[in-house]
Amino acid sequence: MVEHQNNKTFWSNGNGKDFLEWANLRESELVSDYSVSLFEAYDSEVDKLTEQWIRNGDFKTIMRSLHSNNDGKTLPEDYLEFKKSLQAVPEWVDPDLILEGCQLSERSGLTGLLVLRNFALLGGYNFANLTKPLVATGSLEKGAAHRLYNTLNFWVDVSRSHVKTEEMRLNSCIRTRLVHSASRLMIQNKHPDWNVGTYGVPINYADTVATNIAFTVYYLFGLQKLNFKFSENEESGVFHLWKYVTYLLGVPAEIIPNDKLEALNFFHYWTKYQAQPDQDALKLTSSLLNENTPITIFKLDIIKRNMGYIHKSIANHLIDNTIKQRLDIPEVRFRNVIPKALQARNQLTKKNESQIKDGREKQRSVLNDYKNTFN
Repeated sequence: MVEHQNNKTFWSNGNGKDFLEWANLRESELVSDYSVSLFEAYDSEVDKLTEQWIRNGDFKTIMRSLHSNNDGKTLPEDYLEFKKSLQAVPEWVDPDLILEGCQLSERSGLTGLLVLRNFALLGGYNFANLTKPLVATGSLEKGAAHRLYNTLNFWVDVSRSHVKTEEMRLNSCIRTRLVHSASRLMIQNKHPDWNVGTYGVPINYADTVATNIAFTVYYLFGLQKLNFKFSENEESGVFHLWKYVTYLLGVPAEIIPNDKLEALNFFHYWTKYQAQPDQDALKLTSSLLNENTPITIFKLDIIKRNMGYIHKSIANHLIDNTIKQRLDIPEVRFRNVIPKALQARNQLTKKNESQIKDGREKQRSVLNDYKNTFN
């Protein structure tokens, strides 16, 4: 793998520095005892199964069953055995911590979605290597609303606390895992010149753990920056939830972070191998910045007409100046108005069943808004 120098400022005076201060760490204290082999390690055993299922026509049947949450009688035996192996919950999984992480995810409501979209997802485009599989599989052409829906729908499916959530979480993870596998196979077939030495194997273990960090470190830091309060137990719950989800996606448990210290140790190492944003990253950024689906739960038309301003305001508040310049994220007038309004509103929130239910319903409503743009 090729090391790059361009992300040093990320840790010296950018979002990396913000993360370190939040974790009460210094960069010199980070330990990066990881191997570059993680960029070439991937879900190879499931790739063998996926290749077979695509060849014999079972893949579409399996995916339909996962979308409908219904294991029919026509599913192949090797798939049912694979699913059964994942239904056996590892001993290290703590259901109480999982519940804490899920309930924080739900009660974060619109604030959580704004952070995921305008910080975790948008800020991730700074790392060009991570965007390459998206481009190679044609995701760029599908449009930002489609990508947003798929990403946020996965996040919602795996982070609910209501009845039957375990089956929904498992099916969503298997579905995503098989899509990753099919994408790898497609890239290998259509792009035989894929540069593993520069980008790693598509959707490798290292990049999947980096995605985990988007849903943990970026998410929690963004909530805190917008004054959304959460307890240490809830923070631990989010990390534990995403350790389990990332395990279900095929990554060995021993390399998945347990907390923000382990996450930042890994992320510091991973960013060394990420190139500066290129034209593909800029296209993805522009597409997301120009995606302004009206959100129906906002009753005032003036808010619905200014979704772009809201998203750009949050991005300007959370993303560091270097990344904003690299990704051509424009400044907005009175950029602190929306963040300050959210901070004031979040100051009044408390953890309770009503907030969890309200946040859950708002998140599902936003998902339906995105889905309706391409259905």
